[in-house]
Amino acid sequence: MTTYTAILVSAPMLAACIIDVRRRIIPDISVMAIAVIGVATALLSGAPAWPLAAGGICAVGGLIAVYFGAWGWGDAKLLAATGLAAPPEALPMLLLSTTLAGGAIAGMLLLLRRPLLAGVLVLPAGAPRWLRAEATRLRRAPSVPYAIAIAAGFAAAVSIGA
Repeated sequence: MTTYTAILVSAPMLAACIIDVRRRIIPDISVMAIAVIGVATALLSGAPAWPLAAGGICAVGGLIAVYFGAWGWGDAKLLAATGLAAPPEALPMLLLSTTLAGGAIAGMLLLLRRPLLAGVLVLPAGAPRWLRAEATRLRRAPSVPYAIAIAAGFAAAVSIGA
């Protein structure tokens, strides 16, 4: 895995994170861009079987999370694409870091939910629209923008795999 691969993946990953935070949707175009970068890197490396196997393992993990209701389909697709682009030797780090980051984000959102429900935590009148939407989500049914956790897992995998 080259540094160029990580740089190329950063733009669609950042777009996925921003849109996931704002709308809880991961755009297919971001997922496809990351997957294409991952497959191209695998083919250019001369050993495409390992990255493809890593992407498959990530796809199975994502499908299990969808089956149990922990994730949406966008999260599963993004993890599979990220598995293609990450260094295969760093797959355990990708999965572990994604899990830990997701747990930290979910824990933080749950900690913020109680004061919001109690009316102790009130947003100022000029708060950005996405922040007001997040507060409304937390009051109703909290959901986790897992693209951030997947991006953190990818960053950790790239840092040890490079």
